[in-house]
Amino acid sequence: MDRPRLIAAWIASLLYWMIGGAAFMLLCVLLPLLFCTERAKVVGQGALRLAFRGFLKLLRFFDIVECEYIGFEKLQAQTGGLIVAPNHPALWDAVFILAEVEHIACVLKASLMCNPLLFGGATAAGFVPNEPTHKMLRQCVQTLRQGRRLLLFPEGTRSRLEHGSVNHFQGGLAIVAKNSGAPIWPVFIQTNSRYLCKGWPLWELPREKVRIRMTVADPVLFSEGEDAQTFLDHLRQRYQEALDPAS
Repeated sequence: MDRPRLIAAWIASLLYWMIGGAAFMLLCVLLPLLFCTERAKVVGQGALRLAFRGFLKLLRFFDIVECEYIGFEKLQAQTGGLIVAPNHPALWDAVFILAEVEHIACVLKASLMCNPLLFGGATAAGFVPNEPTHKMLRQCVQTLRQGRRLLLFPEGTRSRLEHGSVNHFQGGLAIVAKNSGAPIWPVFIQTNSRYLCKGWPLWELPREKVRIRMTVADPVLFSEGEDAQTFLDHLRQRYQEALDPAS
């Protein structure tokens, strides 16, 4: 890809999120004054979804990325609490999921709540910081029992090449699924690029057009009496088989 277009896209994206970050800072202050807590979260999630969809249109305008969504209509048709559980190859995976799925909260790294570009949107949308762990688990279970959707990355962080197609899964997913009774909907993310993967500097531009495919698989339930580690191992194997057929 030509470098001037990439630089223009990078500058446009930075401006987009600087303006968006300021707008969401204001929104997270106003929403609790205008609505009850639950309604404020719904409005905040809707506003953030629109912002993410706008960002993806910006990327498509510069012809930086192409994303194919497969099976997401199955998620849209569901009612009640559910866990959307993608693998995590790149930093921006959550943006693509949240732009496509309505009314969903996200478990995110607690340190990101200190980022002024992200704080307002994450607060307005009722996102759940991953620390402290006991509080995160309680909030996740409560969210699902209230019939709401939750985006939770089973790996807990971006995938590392040395771990194969996916990292080992974190125990929090099993605890949340067991205690909430909510189904886990795996989402298999495949990409041709290492852009924004673990260790990729934010200022380093992609070397080729980024192509992403996101596929929603059939849901999985935590069976009563099942061992948590066995459940996670079997679930991870399912991701490995989908992402790396040679395995």
